[in-house]
Amino acid sequence: MSKSSEKTEKLKEPKREIGLRDLVFLSLGGQSPFLSVLVYGLLAFEEGGYFAPIAVILGTLLVLINGLVVYRLSTKFTQEGGYYLYAYYSLTKRLGFETGWTYLLYSSFYGVAYALGASFVLSEILSINPFMILSIILGISSTLALLGKKPSFRYAIFASVLEIFMLSFIAGSFLYTTKFTFYNPFVKIPPLDQVALAIVFGSSIPTGYGSITPLSGEVKDPKKTVPRAIITVILLGGLLAAFDIYSIIDHIIYFHISITNIDLIHLIEYRFGLLTLAFVLFAAANDGVLATLTYIFSTSRTIFAMAYHDFLPAILAKLTEKNEPFYAVSVAVASYWIISFIATVISGFNLANAFALVGLISLFANLYVHLAADFSLFKISLKRARKRILQLALSISAVIVTLVIFSASVGGTVPLTLDIFLLWLIAGFLIAEIIDMSKEEED
Repeated sequence: MSKSSEKTEKLKEPKREIGLRDLVFLSLGGQSPFLSVLVYGLLAFEEGGYFAPIAVILGTLLVLINGLVVYRLSTKFTQEGGYYLYAYYSLTKRLGFETGWTYLLYSSFYGVAYALGASFVLSEILSINPFMILSIILGISSTLALLGKKPSFRYAIFASVLEIFMLSFIAGSFLYTTKFTFYNPFVKIPPLDQVALAIVFGSSIPTGYGSITPLSGEVKDPKKTVPRAIITVILLGGLLAAFDIYSIIDHIIYFHISITNIDLIHLIEYRFGLLTLAFVLFAAANDGVLATLTYIFSTSRTIFAMAYHDFLPAILAKLTEKNEPFYAVSVAVASYWIISFIATVISGFNLANAFALVGLISLFANLYVHLAADFSLFKISLKRARKRILQLALSISAVIVTLVIFSASVGGTVPLTLDIFLLWLIAGFLIAEIIDMSKEEED
């Protein structure tokens, strides 16, 4: 019996059980809508001023460019693995490994970042030990992930619907206080460099679609479902955030509130009372749990796909009787706890600093995997260039946009984050070389 046939008997592909609704709500949770407005939305406001809602919309359109690249690729590759799979089949197996390796950095650090961010926000307001909150968030998300898809998706649907309701309620409430007096965001446009930075912050909000594609191998009718989910999540998350930011600024202008050191949480408490604040805090806690859960799923499925192609130990590509990649999920869960611990130690047990550290590292990794996806579509489009002019233009535009965002991000970061990212890339190249050498010896 050949090695390939032996492998086919030992390793099975997962069943396709995930529908459009499940995928949209899970990946929307990967955006952490409320925390994203609280963090990236307010940063966009600090840079863009009253123009911030438009900057968020423009940031959403930038994300949509890369999203359309992934949209096209997701119609061609429908197995488990996402970005790793695109590079593996479109570029080279070596670049596929490097892309998967970097995606593991992105997804795990991004998921941990939101657990840290939610813990910090909640501890500041409730005066509770932040590490206890962090342990609870990681504990709930880890338990759900280990229990499998069904309980996880039920929770994702509940939590995401709650998020949409809360964001819509907050926006409507702020507008109601102004008697629906709408301001013109184009009246005062800041300098171009501030607008550009506000757009970069705005583009950080609707990024949850990055968690969708690794699950393609478990999605029903993936050629239709995955692309629809990508577009839905980007537009829904970005436009809802822009609406919220607009309503908050409208309130600030109407009541002549100082724009320096805006504290959105306490503003909500002051204007709408403790009951609304309680719902808001519950939404923030939900954000931490759901975002972490979402990226545990995407991390574990990338691990599963890489193990399926012999880049990681074969046991990580095995499924349980319930059709769950339990071993891959277990490794993902363990890595989230380890990353959280190391990040807090490096940051002097300051969760705000830990959030900034892992968040920036995940941003660089995210840009890398998107570049890999952009070049994957470019390579595919070259085969029939005359018939695929639009795809070529899209891939080139996406490369330019990604490089611009990367250059803007590097300027405002500390050397440690870039050093960790580069060390991870170097480690990936070394591991890929060792794997190649071991395969040559076996042959």
